[in-house]
Amino acid sequence: MPGPSTASPPPTSVYLQVLGPVRVLVGDEDVSVGGPVPRALLARLAIAAGEGVSDDALIDHLWGAAPPRTAKLTLQGYVARIRKILDPHRPGSLSRVLTRRGNGYALEPDATDWQQFTALSAEGRHLLAAGDASGAADVLDTALDHWRGDAYADVADSDAIAVEARRLDTLRLDAVEDRMEAALALGDHGAAAAHLDVFTRKHPLRERAWELLARAHYRAGRPGDALDALRRARETLAEELGTDPRPSLLSLQASILAHDDVLTPPIPSAAPIAATAPAAPDPFAHNIPLALTPLVGRRGQLAEVGELLRTHRMVTLTGAGGMGKTRLALEVARIRSDTDGPWLVELAGALDSSQVADALATALGLTVSGGVDALADVLRGRELLLVLDNCEQVVDPAAAVATAILTRCPAVRILATSREPLFTTGEFVYEVPPMTDGEDVQLFVARAAAQIGTFAPDAEERDLLTRLCAELDGMPLAIELAAAQCRTLSVRQLISHVDDRFALLRGGPRTNARHTTMLAAVEWSYQTLTESQRRLFQSLAVFEGGFDLDAARLVVGDAALLGDLGALVDKSLVSVTGGDPRRYRMLETMRGYAARVRDPEQTALLRRNHTRWICDLADAAFVGLRGPDSSRWMRRLDLDFPNVRAALDATVDDPDTYLRIAGGICWYWYRGGHVAEAITRLSPALASAGGQIDPVSSPVRVRAVAGAAVIHYLAGDLPGLFTALGLLTDLAATVADPVSRADAESTLAFFEAGSGLIEQARAHAQASLEFGLRAERPFTAAEALMCLGTADFRAGEYDAAAEHLDEAVRVASGHGYGWCEASSLWIGAKADLAQGRWGGPAEAKLARMIRVCESNADLTSWLVGLATLAYAAFRRGDHETAATLTAVVDRQGTSIGYRPAAMDPVDLAAYDAELRAGLSPTELEDGRVRGAALDRDEVSELVSSAVA
Repeated sequence: MPGPSTASPPPTSVYLQVLGPVRVLVGDEDVSVGGPVPRALLARLAIAAGEGVSDDALIDHLWGAAPPRTAKLTLQGYVARIRKILDPHRPGSLSRVLTRRGNGYALEPDATDWQQFTALSAEGRHLLAAGDASGAADVLDTALDHWRGDAYADVADSDAIAVEARRLDTLRLDAVEDRMEAALALGDHGAAAAHLDVFTRKHPLRERAWELLARAHYRAGRPGDALDALRRARETLAEELGTDPRPSLLSLQASILAHDDVLTPPIPSAAPIAATAPAAPDPFAHNIPLALTPLVGRRGQLAEVGELLRTHRMVTLTGAGGMGKTRLALEVARIRSDTDGPWLVELAGALDSSQVADALATALGLTVSGGVDALADVLRGRELLLVLDNCEQVVDPAAAVATAILTRCPAVRILATSREPLFTTGEFVYEVPPMTDGEDVQLFVARAAAQIGTFAPDAEERDLLTRLCAELDGMPLAIELAAAQCRTLSVRQLISHVDDRFALLRGGPRTNARHTTMLAAVEWSYQTLTESQRRLFQSLAVFEGGFDLDAARLVVGDAALLGDLGALVDKSLVSVTGGDPRRYRMLETMRGYAARVRDPEQTALLRRNHTRWICDLADAAFVGLRGPDSSRWMRRLDLDFPNVRAALDATVDDPDTYLRIAGGICWYWYRGGHVAEAITRLSPALASAGGQIDPVSSPVRVRAVAGAAVIHYLAGDLPGLFTALGLLTDLAATVADPVSRADAESTLAFFEAGSGLIEQARAHAQASLEFGLRAERPFTAAEALMCLGTADFRAGEYDAAAEHLDEAVRVASGHGYGWCEASSLWIGAKADLAQGRWGGPAEAKLARMIRVCESNADLTSWLVGLATLAYAAFRRGDHETAATLTAVVDRQGTSIGYRPAAMDPVDLAAYDAELRAGLSPTELEDGRVRGAALDRDEVSELVSSAVA
């Protein structure tokens, strides 16, 4: 007899609506995805239309320049919640609607209203052009019925969504005008005029709508109203834009005055009416070349630049050579519908203003004399887009010509491409970004397939391609040149050769000398620099990841570099990444070229300066990470950690310098849960610190070995911890520096107390406390008091423990030492639990501990607090809270490779085992589902509710 079926239930259709407030229909049910953040996440994924959006892009969209430290984990929680709602029968990673795509996510609903609308509006326009006005009216009515309000009405407060909302709104207005065109063709002149009168008052800059209104009035037998509409159109455009109306509007006015037969309304008929169909653009009224390869990706940039050209008469696309500026500009031009067509003006050979004007005249097929003034007179009445390509070769002449044309030709717009801005009045500078979100991999696959016939990379190859494209800075030219090598090399081989990218990246089109090789593309820009700019360009390449202005001055050794830095930014050789203070970075391709042309003596000097800067940074971080500015220091080190890694790599053969850096930033590793990296980096500390004691270097060794001890403790690595403590014992007995000795004694006391060596712990802690009080070092005193309280707790002397720990909390809190405050609260809570004091005292301490960890960006201690609070909830019988908090700890701890129970095998391990044994499998599974859906704020709310 067959058993019960295990087949999954059929999927329920998912319909996404964004033409109004974001709304989701699962089957016939209108479901809620939660608050503004999950709706914004859903909206950002919807914009991508099934393409992957990277974690980093989503985090930037949701939280901007200041995301929470656990942003990636919080993002995963939102994704889990949305998956459960949209695809309840296929939870988690099995979801068919919200899928993991590379290093991001993709949303693939069964249908979306915006895609249905755009398809129908395009069909309606096609029917209108073909003369089927009746069919067009029906289709356009159906398309416009999809709108329930402004697109993305409840989430349009981010740049990405606002741009998409404006794009959709523009398509909506186009569809309304098409519908009015159909109404006129069907003879419904009066109703069309009434509708268009309201429409033009609401959208007074839509010139086509004014023309339609004038036609409707004229055909309804009201020529005076038609002329009045055109008069209002002229006045509105002059007042709002300072321009004359487009030529077609002026021509319509002349036709009305002459009672031209072309304006006579046709007899309404069910048959297709071709007379009033909009004229198709002349395919030869432009010189934009046909694309020889399909455009891959860049959908977002196409929409953004198209929108910018609606509101700015000059837009300049900037970026490094090979970033795809020209291709993007041509695609933007190709989809425009200017009356007199878009025109490409190649400036590669121009040298001065007259030659720029000649290039423009040649492109337009004009024969004029008198230079740019005469050219502007010819273009004055035309509506067109000029694409000025490669302006970096003639920046000043191109700027002069552009200004002359824009000030005299109201219907002309300019889209320029340049490696640096033209700095003309009214110019909007748009920096073309690298390709990301999987578009870079798509480009590689498409270009590689063109070389080798077919190319269908498997999952492993796609991961390798993601890595390769990141190494190539997401630069389209570099990706295409790498793809061209697929005839010779595999993807894995390409990655292994990417360090020699200028030998690898060659074989570009012979028709473009500057793009034949990556070396040629960069070399051209480098040759335009002055001597001081070249030297700064070479010097800044020593930074890994990024830098700010102060770091640049310290490492380069030039206090007056701001002018040259600005020039490098203008020429797209250095990128600005935002922030306050501003941060900068160089693409790896630029860094590679700089290293290629930099002389060895300059390199050695820069390396020394860079190491000295990082040493000073580590010294300051060692103090700052334990003070009231610890969160700021965590953010600072997040930004500069690539430079820290580079300095560690450069000083591995210089033990004292290496230990100075590693010891200084150990608390960054600890708080962020970077356990594996910390252990790997601190291994040399254990290997070198055990040699002959040097009174000069021993304070540096104490810092590094103490850091190694706490990191091995965090990892639950007892052998590594005992090795570090043995070395620290020797150092504490011999180090001459009293501050270092007190730090060593506090560290030893904490671990001695934890392992039951009570008297040794008290002796070390008391010595450290006496020094801290005598030297007025509150951080040292707070740590010593915490260690005395820990020793009391292990000895079962709970009253003494409470006294020492309360004092430790007071001193640490009063001086902003968040880690010590949180740790003292935790030990105090464990003492309460040991006495059966759950249901109040323990939970209150843990809730405060968790708040302190949140404000200090201390992720690992935050997880410890949650794990301990879960046990307290379990002991008082609140199994739901216990299971949910345990799930949060499991999920977020797994993401960073950290288990609180492994760190504390005495207490937390016992708590965890007892809790899991006491909860049923159903309770644990339900808790896992709840915990996966919680974001950081919701966890905080749960913590607050857990305090009885």
